[in-house]
Amino acid sequence: MASNRKKRGVSFGTWLMLAATALAVSMSAWIFPRLSGSLEDVAVVSGALIQALAATAVPGETPVAVYQPTIEPTAAPTPTPPPQSRTVTLGVSGQIYLDGNLRKSGLIETGAYNFESIFSQIAPYASAPDAMMVTLETTVSDAPPYDTYCAPSEILTALKNAGVDIINLGTERILEEGFEGLSKTRAAVEMHGFSVTGAHRSPDEQALPLTLDLNGVKVAVLSYTYGLSTVGAKQGSKDQRAIAVNTIDPQRIRQDAETARERGANLVIVNMNWGKRTATKPAAAETKIVDEIADCGVDVILGVHPSSAHKMERRNVTWADGTEHEVFIAYSLGNFLTNERETDQIVGMLLTLQFTLDPGSDRARLTDAKWMPTWVMRWDSGGYQYRILPAGTETQPAEMTDGVYRNMRRAYENIIKRYGDTAAVPVAE
Repeated sequence: MASNRKKRGVSFGTWLMLAATALAVSMSAWIFPRLSGSLEDVAVVSGALIQALAATAVPGETPVAVYQPTIEPTAAPTPTPPPQSRTVTLGVSGQIYLDGNLRKSGLIETGAYNFESIFSQIAPYASAPDAMMVTLETTVSDAPPYDTYCAPSEILTALKNAGVDIINLGTERILEEGFEGLSKTRAAVEMHGFSVTGAHRSPDEQALPLTLDLNGVKVAVLSYTYGLSTVGAKQGSKDQRAIAVNTIDPQRIRQDAETARERGANLVIVNMNWGKRTATKPAAAETKIVDEIADCGVDVILGVHPSSAHKMERRNVTWADGTEHEVFIAYSLGNFLTNERETDQIVGMLLTLQFTLDPGSDRARLTDAKWMPTWVMRWDSGGYQYRILPAGTETQPAEMTDGVYRNMRRAYENIIKRYGDTAAVPVAE
């Protein structure tokens, strides 16, 4: 007997089940990535389920609306920025020593000293570089008696507030007050927050020359002197004096520069206390030493002791490993602070040298050099007063007479003519 049962489509209950299943799949596609962190894997599974469900639908019927997840592309990792070159600036000027008039200028009613005003006009220039260095050609003490080569310790306070960071003590005068004077001077300089080079209390200090980290550039500062004063040369034994200061010896300098490089120095500065006080240009002995050490791995050679500023030079050399390198030489920076009154003795130099350490390099190269002549102004105000000025200033200080101002401007123009108006590129003498 023929059946009269009518063929039916998908029942309501089936559609309800399909909708519930689709909803569950959609919820899984939303929740699971947040638990497992992988949306792509969930999309593959849910896609297979949806295809199976869709296959049960009756042809011709309206298909069930299903969620199709969007797969977001994985973000590309942020690239590591390339290493940057590092730049450091070093400022340097000449020597300081205080005779009786200079000391009296800082004496105040309490019996203490204040030398701040001497450096007030030069401080913006001294504090601008990453590090500023001067040579102290005297010992210091907290109590009298004082003399030209033993200064009140308040000079250190003034220098620190003016922006000086490094004190070079490697001069012929460091043993004027014996080994006790050296020890007290170095301790006072360190207590005032300076880095120190050139004077040693022990073999350990001598074996570890000053090394600074300036903007990620390691700078070694070496110091040498031609010898000691008559007074200093009589202190202690020869071996003790040899520890107190390094005397100039080209072979020793070459070895010290090599050791500094081996210890990681990117930049090597050499201070040289040499020449006659009255010399107005380098002697043959100094130029010979420069010829012997310029290619030994140093970057800068700085002369002090002569009262006047001498020529500067940028010299290309070839190091032992075949590397071409430029060395900066200042044969004498002259006086930074003095009571000497001859024009050549009053005009000093403030250098600013810029070096760049390139990525992957262990050596810094000279990238800029500027120099500024300075002038030690003195005037009588019921006793002499002093101030260090940029010699090229076009503003006449109130305390300076017309005649002195003309002399300063003339001295500035003469030194520009001698060394050229292009920074640190001197005209041959």
